[in-house]
Amino acid sequence: MKKWNDGQTGCSLFPRTVGMLAAVFMLVPFLTGCRDGGTGPAVMQEDRERREQEEPEEITKPEEAAEEPEDNYTYVEKLEIEDYNNQEARYRIYMPKGSEVNDGFGFYHQHGIYFTATVNSIEGYESFTDYYDMTLEYWPGPDTDYTDIWGSGVVENGEDRYFILTGRGTDYDGTPQEIRRIEYMVAKPGGDYVNWNIAINQAGVDEETDSALAELEECYGISLERLKQESPIQKAALNEDEYTAGKGDKELESLEGYRYLGVASLADYSGEGVCPVMVPRGYHTNVEDSHAFAFLHGVWVTVDVGEFYDGSVLMTDLKSILDMKYDSRNRNTEQTRNVWRSAMEPVPGFENAMYAVVSYEKKGCGTEEYFPKAEVVCFIQYDEEHYLDLQIFLSADKYDDSTNVVIGELETAYGIDLSKYYQDGKDPDMPENGDGDRVTLAKLAGGGTSGVAQSEETLPDTVLWFNATYAPLTYSNGWDWRLVGGMKPTEENIEIDKYVLQQSWGIHNRETAIEKVEQLKKEGHRATCRACMKELEEAGFMDLDEREFRSKLLKSEFADEPYRYLIAYQMHQAGLDADYMAAWDLCRVNQLYAAYYLCGYMTYEEAMDASLENSLILQKMYDSWDEMMDGYLLGYQFWQKDPDTSKDSPTKERRRMYEMVLQSEENPYQLDWNTELEKSW
Repeated sequence: MKKWNDGQTGCSLFPRTVGMLAAVFMLVPFLTGCRDGGTGPAVMQEDRERREQEEPEEITKPEEAAEEPEDNYTYVEKLEIEDYNNQEARYRIYMPKGSEVNDGFGFYHQHGIYFTATVNSIEGYESFTDYYDMTLEYWPGPDTDYTDIWGSGVVENGEDRYFILTGRGTDYDGTPQEIRRIEYMVAKPGGDYVNWNIAINQAGVDEETDSALAELEECYGISLERLKQESPIQKAALNEDEYTAGKGDKELESLEGYRYLGVASLADYSGEGVCPVMVPRGYHTNVEDSHAFAFLHGVWVTVDVGEFYDGSVLMTDLKSILDMKYDSRNRNTEQTRNVWRSAMEPVPGFENAMYAVVSYEKKGCGTEEYFPKAEVVCFIQYDEEHYLDLQIFLSADKYDDSTNVVIGELETAYGIDLSKYYQDGKDPDMPENGDGDRVTLAKLAGGGTSGVAQSEETLPDTVLWFNATYAPLTYSNGWDWRLVGGMKPTEENIEIDKYVLQQSWGIHNRETAIEKVEQLKKEGHRATCRACMKELEEAGFMDLDEREFRSKLLKSEFADEPYRYLIAYQMHQAGLDADYMAAWDLCRVNQLYAAYYLCGYMTYEEAMDASLENSLILQKMYDSWDEMMDGYLLGYQFWQKDPDTSKDSPTKERRRMYEMVLQSEENPYQLDWNTELEKSW
């Protein structure tokens, strides 16, 4: 396998949230309960016949179970549970003996059996089926990443319904675990349903576990063989490529030139903002009115219709999601390594569309071996209120011989670059993005090409040199360093920049803009550092050794800002004057000039002329990009008053951004530091 280059329990049936599902699937196992008087045979009735994954005999009891007197049960008893929202409604169901029941909630945990029960007023069988589909959908995803998944489908048991799921996965600590779970819905008069579930915790299983499950089988007339320890965990035997639209689902129409991808239209929950989407067609494909999902050959794809709320904008919404994904993967140091985040790239053919990638290596289930993973997030705005939210998860340990075809088709359909993530590299015979006459989403949606990104036009080396001076900040924002100011001058982006200038700098017009850069060029934080050095010298602190300096510093008048004075002292001891951190001030001057151009406070020529003058000063002050960045980071640390010792140090984070830029394929610091800077605009 080629390594990539970059590096509850609960019974609620509804919310479609990945975060909730991650907590459900990885933190808390689910449990089982019994059907009240359910002595009829368990009859397989799949609401969606295509979801049938094994012969039903394995979970169907052929004979009618004889009803036993309750006193004959050792592990099971009938208990009363109340509807928390309607305490006059009380129902008796079989539960494990010793279950705690109060406030409409039942709980039991013994012999490795986690059991919970609640009363729900829901929409009945359809919602239960949706819950089953939703559960299967998110199991292969980045937060759960389970393998060998098997699902029974929704099974009829008289008026009741249930499903059983098994698989392998890991908990939050990375400990391998088996998933053995049943969800059961007991139908009650008046439209209420008592929902109970069971999940097996292998660590707590003992010689009594199977006996307790056997009594639950008998009182409900179902088979729980797959929950028992002697039953092997087996992956469902199915043809991943077999696609049939489920009952009530939208059907993906096939597309000429595509082996896997099909097309359908999605809309928001009100049926507005209709837009086409392209999704892989396979056994695990489901397309609803506003949501589409597919998982096959190690590629997991979801598409949703997003809406803009409260003035939110596409780029900031995308950055928020990327930040959360990146921070989540980067925190899990026990399981993941080499976490990397790309800049936000424009999607060809659309006026306002961006995508980015978070990639990393993660330990496989039950092994110390690391496997490449990648999460792609793509936002495509298609009207003033709506955008498509496309997310792709690539898991190299689940790749097979067909994976590259799926990845290649997604590249072509959406115009995004996934070339790093092929298995064993991209086949040279595969067509490039947009090659041939194959339809793309941009063509289907009529996206046009009016919004050509600046990055598609080669900027002069001098302008790229300007951009490189503030590239770590551009990169940390998820923007594109190859663009002046990091982004295209769209109306949305101009509003973002104006807001940042107002909130962070107090700049709201040309006058305040010019005033701010003049202050940075003449003084900035190096002037503050110079003042700190002078105060320390006058107090006699510069002649102290560092140990004595630190001791006296905390007892002195300088203790209010100790780290600024410590940095000033250390610079003096190293023979550096305050101007060494000038890069912090002057790199930000270039950044501001670019923002002024985007916001209309300066013309493009004015901004570039001013950047040239400023950059020539920078080029004379330092001998290399590394030296300039060392001065920049020192000034950043001084501004932050940061000791740079803690794990979450902002200076460490900004330094890491610089290192990530150096490792990127579009590394701006490949430009010669001594490039002849000249007017070329």
